Amino acid sequence: MERMVERVIDSEYYQMQHFISESPWDARAGFDRVAADTGKLFAYHDRVGLLIDESAHKKKGKESVGVSRQYCGTIGKVDNCQVAVYAALSADKYYGLIDTALYLPEEWTSNEARCKKAGVPAMPKGVKRVCKSKVELAFDMIKHQTELGTWFHFVGADGLYGNSYWFQSELDKLGVLFVLDIHSDQYVYTEPPIIAIPNKTGIKGRNPSRFKATGTPVKVRELAQNVAEENWEKICLRQTGKGDLKCLGYIQKVYLWDGQSSDYMERMLVLRITKDKDGNREYKYAISNARDEEFTTEELVQMQSQRYFVERSFQDAKQEAGMSQYQVRGWLAWHHHMAMVMMAMHFILSEKMLFKDKLPLLSAYDVREIMLNIYPKKGAT
Repeated sequence: MERMVERVIDSEYYQMQHFISESPWDARAGFDRVAADTGKLFAYHDRVGLLIDESAHKKKGKESVGVSRQYCGTIGKVDNCQVAVYAALSADKYYGLIDTALYLPEEWTSNEARCKKAGVPAMPKGVKRVCKSKVELAFDMIKHQTELGTWFHFVGADGLYGNSYWFQSELDKLGVLFVLDIHSDQYVYTEPPIIAIPNKTGIKGRNPSRFKATGTPVKVRELAQNVAEENWEKICLRQTGKGDLKCLGYIQKVYLWDGQSSDYMERMLVLRITKDKDGNREYKYAISNARDEEFTTEELVQMQSQRYFVERSFQDAKQEAGMSQYQVRGWLAWHHHMAMVMMAMHFILSEKMLFKDKLPLLSAYDVREIMLNIYPKKGAT
């Protein structure tokens, strides 16, 4: 904020500090407005993805809301940080963050005094504060966006969410199409398993109470290795600055069972092969609730690959809009900051789409440089 005050006309440090840290304006209203306006920008696109992912912000000390020693994806190891789940909308090569939920570890939710000091909203009388997992936070955001009427066609997320049987079930209930990454060791059935409680085989012991399934499941990486070469389809994912990005794609109906419930899930397995810089094959695995023959192999593979743009959203927001560069500790201030970041990123997105024919390579960096060098200088008319 000190750096901003140095540049911005008619600005004053304590006013800006109050605006971010204490002013009662509603960050949720800001997120919802960004979601609605971003949806309008994508209204005429054929395949808009609501993309879910988490991002971490390194922090020192113990006072920042939600901070703890936990896995920090930005550095690839456990460290002192805050972690939040984010939602982005993306279509074609355009993207924008629209929502977030700060993850509160159990060491926070079990300490009411600590939450109160950081300004975390109090729970209704008689309701105990619980630690919501990142998967639960993600579902809450998706449900909220459907209730808002935010425009999107499918949900995309990485293996943390795709490997959650509960998450898939809840999205089914919402009636939302999804294409979710899964881990390479995820087991699937290639034929519908018969699930039942087996009969008791002996006289002694308790009666069986757990469901068992017939058939042998296979890991998706093993299934992918056994797909005949002629069955892989050549697909153009998107155009890049270096030409068309191509891959091989394959889809197959499979069946998932969580090992506990009385029924299985029918799914489409989406496989993708790209090559790394050394020419070695890299496999991607995803699962979708799309019905058989509802989408082509190309369409499902392109939906799976769209998840790349949530990473670009984080990259742009952190490098060009200071998403991790905040010096605030409280719940209200953190959400105010994130709302302002998303408003700034929405402005950048709208400029990129406005000038997409005249300036197709316009980047977030370009827009920021124009703003920095023309508009906010003190003394400028």
